[in-house]
Amino acid sequence: VFIYSNLIFATAQILIVGCAFLKISSEIRHIEQEKLDLLQQNEQLIEEEKSGKQLLFILNHEVRTPLAAIKGYAELLRCYREQLTGELCDQYLQQINHACDEATFILDSIILPQRSGDSGGIERLDLKEAVLSVLASFAPRLQFEQRQLELKLSKCDVMARPLQLRQVLRNLLNNALSYSSPGSHLHITLTETRPGSAPPAIDTEGRRIYLAIRDEGIGIAPEDQERLFQPFQRLEIAQQLAPQGKGLGLYLSKRLLEEMGGEIWLESEGIAGKGTCVWLSLRQI
Repeated sequence: VFIYSNLIFATAQILIVGCAFLKISSEIRHIEQEKLDLLQQNEQLIEEEKSGKQLLFILNHEVRTPLAAIKGYAELLRCYREQLTGELCDQYLQQINHACDEATFILDSIILPQRSGDSGGIERLDLKEAVLSVLASFAPRLQFEQRQLELKLSKCDVMARPLQLRQVLRNLLNNALSYSSPGSHLHITLTETRPGSAPPAIDTEGRRIYLAIRDEGIGIAPEDQERLFQPFQRLEIAQQLAPQGKGLGLYLSKRLLEEMGGEIWLESEGIAGKGTCVWLSLRQI
């Protein structure tokens, strides 16, 4: 009986210790899970902070161009309203209206990405007219910097989103002007012949049209070209020429073009004066 009692007592002690151990283990797992949750929450907050900063950078970069167009045309109206014809005033006001639409589109597509589709689906449009329309928004700057334009454009219908395409063209033209000297030439060409520098085609079906925007600026070395399509990537000399830039123009242009089934790439030897040619392609109708 004594041995049996001791055995029962020992078993009870083992059960008590086992229960205590299980409870402690459960508490430890609970504490570790809480620590893990806190770490995940902290990482999420860090990522949200980074995303918030990126949004501010993108907004700063993208909204500047339409605002510059609005300011430029408003200044022309203020300074030369006595000499301007009514038709020319209407054209300037129309450009201001276009720039306001584009600024609104940028805000919607960046701050409220779920509404970006509201800015219009892919539709048929004349690429030549789109290029000329965006060039018109740069007219005050082109005139001030005495730029020489060489255009080889013909009517060409493509499938694209109008506002997004204008945003891409603005980014590329702004880069071409920012990284080349005033008075230099700007060459813009449309062709149906696929350039030899083009990457493997992303769309092998149907015809494509190719638009080239070539400046006579600083150029981009071949080894640097691919990374410039990543966000916040800039060359040291580019930072000196345009310190306000954020390294987002090519990244955003690539993203917008790919959403329309387009592509973009660079062609340059990286030699100052020979400049850079930015190619983009879209599906032709």
